[in-house]
Amino acid sequence: MLERNGTYAALMLALGVLLVATEAEAQIMQPAVMNYGRAYVGASAGFVVPNDLHATFGGGFAGSGDFSFNTGAAGTGFIGYHFNDMLAGEAELSVASADANKFSGAINGDSIVVPIDGSLTTVLVLANAIYKPLGNRAAFSPYIGGGIGFASIDDTINTIGGVGVASTGSETDFAANLTAGFDLAVSNRWSLGARYRFVWINTSSSATSGGINTSIDNLTEHIITANATFHF
Repeated sequence: MLERNGTYAALMLALGVLLVATEAEAQIMQPAVMNYGRAYVGASAGFVVPNDLHATFGGGFAGSGDFSFNTGAAGTGFIGYHFNDMLAGEAELSVASADANKFSGAINGDSIVVPIDGSLTTVLVLANAIYKPLGNRAAFSPYIGGGIGFASIDDTINTIGGVGVASTGSETDFAANLTAGFDLAVSNRWSLGARYRFVWINTSSSATSGGINTSIDNLTEHIITANATFHF
């Protein structure tokens, strides 16, 4: 009888341990869910990497080449709303600024590399759609998205090859972007994350001045930021 009771007690103990372990595993495997509403607002800071801007010249000053830029700083503010668990809409305002570096190309058959002192500042206003495959309340929430809007561009050239130019320009163009990133919840209301954006701006244009024809291609930029988001 004692042996039978001991066996029964051991069996019940083992069953209890199994049940506790199963419950603990279920709690660990269950995705964390944050307690917040549909609206959110956030800000980010990081850097911008403009791609080379290609230009073609004709007339008495014929050739082509690329204007290159240094890596610059970027900042963004955004506000969003989740229409459902996976789809959100965002309005975004961002500013990115980078210094000019050089012009490399061939003019009248001669290869040239000329240093440029100047800057390029881009102000973006975009409306984006954001898709979150794990839902908007998951503790770790990756996402992809994209949108359209416009860009206000200010460019300044102080010197070309050490020669003073003092040229400025300003224009507003159609813009679009593709986005990928993630949010990681740190409390019921706050999340931190990172975001990459590829930005396309319709800067393509042609002009003639002093007998020289100039054509500029579209401007593209890579913007990488760290984000902080407050969820209402």
